Amino acid sequence: MSVSIDQGLANCWNCGEVSVRDLKKKDDYKLPNQQWTNYTKISDKLVKWFKDERNISQQTIIDCKITEEEYYQPALSKKVNNIVFNYFEGTVLVNKKYRSGNKKFTQTAGTRKILFGLNHIIGCDEIYIVEGEMDKLAFWEAGYKNCVSVPNGAKDLSDYFEECEAYLKDVKKVFIAVDTDEDGKNLERELIKRFGKWRSARIEFDGEKDANDLLKKGILSLQKAIENPNHYPVDGTFTAEDIKDDLLDYYDNGMEECPAPKSPNFAELNKVFKIMMGQLTVVTGIPSHGKSNFIEDYVINIIHDYKYKASFYSPEHFPMKLHHGVLAEKVIGKPFEHAFRDNPRMTKEDIDTYIKWSKDKIYITYPEKGETVNWKWLLDKFKEQLFRYGIDIFVIDAFNKVKRNKPDSLGEINDVLSDLCQFAQAYNVHVFLIAHPVKMQKDNKTGLYAAPTLYDVKGSGDFRDQAHNGLCVYRYFDNGSKDGFTEVINLKTKFKNQGKITGSAYFKYDYTNGRYYDKNGVPDRLNLFDEKRKEIQATQISVEPEIEEFEYDDLPF
Repeated sequence: MSVSIDQGLANCWNCGEVSVRDLKKKDDYKLPNQQWTNYTKISDKLVKWFKDERNISQQTIIDCKITEEEYYQPALSKKVNNIVFNYFEGTVLVNKKYRSGNKKFTQTAGTRKILFGLNHIIGCDEIYIVEGEMDKLAFWEAGYKNCVSVPNGAKDLSDYFEECEAYLKDVKKVFIAVDTDEDGKNLERELIKRFGKWRSARIEFDGEKDANDLLKKGILSLQKAIENPNHYPVDGTFTAEDIKDDLLDYYDNGMEECPAPKSPNFAELNKVFKIMMGQLTVVTGIPSHGKSNFIEDYVINIIHDYKYKASFYSPEHFPMKLHHGVLAEKVIGKPFEHAFRDNPRMTKEDIDTYIKWSKDKIYITYPEKGETVNWKWLLDKFKEQLFRYGIDIFVIDAFNKVKRNKPDSLGEINDVLSDLCQFAQAYNVHVFLIAHPVKMQKDNKTGLYAAPTLYDVKGSGDFRDQAHNGLCVYRYFDNGSKDGFTEVINLKTKFKNQGKITGSAYFKYDYTNGRYYDKNGVPDRLNLFDEKRKEIQATQISVEPEIEEFEYDDLPF
């Protein structure tokens, strides 16, 4: 017997039994009737169906604890006979999924979401991930037992990874063997994002849709496919053959769409600046010019429009309720603390709307155990979040809020920026890094500070050299004339399809909800989910501030 105290796992090499310590303490999950052995007798008809229709033997059915049971199918409004896929974690039956003869599905309500075949990968360095229980059985039939199935494709993947993280996070090699349809491609992208290309490989099915379809051609066909995976090119050396699919897609469809807010508020900025996944964007600006506020508004719109997820490391916003209050204003379109002239205070129903929407889209990174936040801690935490939740965008606010081992070392700044770029590229995510400039000089004639460039960021010129993109948020104060505005300047974009370097867009700031809108437009007071946002009236609404804008930046000088 082998026992892992850290992972809470025990495996008996004699009988094959697996024991699992409770790794998550939740009281709201239900368990199916644990007397599952009452249903282990399988009819000759079902055994014959598996063999004739799926080329799966009776021994595989027994080994994978497939059972047969009469159960109510909601889609049919009656009880019918079902194939039952029993989901085990150790000796505990966690869930039961029912498949009727005409391919209708249901499962035990209120159970934990775990992978099918979980016990078969515990302690394995290499695993196979398929899309569906039948494909898991096909792999077993072919002799590959270290395989699990993702029950619902990319849907709810974060829930399954959160529940099974202890068994997945230390895996050294992952073979992705999902369907070839669009849903399968989406699942493949999500799995690559979590595991990284460097420890992933893709299994092709010789023109068939999935593993079970290929098994129908014969067990040797499936074994040949499994034994000849396609490794993703991440070793630093590439050929055109390695990226053939990407190259042909580029030829047919051009460059992939650059994520950009779809709100009319950002229409002018989208003409001069857009991001791409796999990149680092450095955002700078004079303290109190609104760079944190602007990036939060920008990111919230992107995650809403593209169904992305974002993680914010912003210790200046502590306590977290303050930060979520600020973000809620941008989502709901109303002030959090009190009414602001013609914009009423958000209601508790509005707060509930924000919570329900943001709970699987916005994550706050904070060292709750008092850890020192250095760059290793932060990147490790980001990787953990990416693995568990599938984060798409990371915001670091600000660079000087992460401890460096050698604060005066230019080489260390270069190393940090390199690590951030490599992280973004390896996991195909976007990183926004907010960084303060040195003290800027005033123009003797205008009395205005110069707008900083990336070379003005405090610490090193590497902020310009290393970053893929750069933005400057520069605020022209109204000085009582009510004509103040914010200029957002493209300091750098990596590719020409991302915008125009030195191009600018001009915004007004709505003090009532923290949103930005076109300088010549009108404030947007509707919540993000209101279709009427696309029909913003052409009538200007007064947004005269009652108090000075509050900004969280520390002065760097």
